[in-house]
Amino acid sequence: MNVTIEFQRNGYGFGYDWNLVVTTDNGRKSFYLGQDAKFCSRVLGLSPKEVINEIGTDDLGTEENRNLLGQFIVDHLGLDEEKLESLNPWELCCQ
Repeated sequence: MNVTIEFQRNGYGFGYDWNLVVTTDNGRKSFYLGQDAKFCSRVLGLSPKEVINEIGTDDLGTEENRNLLGQFIVDHLGLDEEKLESLNPWELCCQ
């Protein structure tokens, strides 16, 4: 299983909207997570700074670092391939 984060600037001008992208033998699945800071605090229970400290970087400009963030999210939430297969694309979202 490969995981990564895709992101785009949200329409409000602050922060980014994240998508968790999971690729398995069964294909590719994308989960909309919502705004970065809200997802960190509401779903992960961590501040953005704590997430940065956990993954060791604040630079999401590289694929390697986006993979680190994606893997951190999956691990922190206790998700495995089976659980991810059963989730709908909006079920991890924080708004």
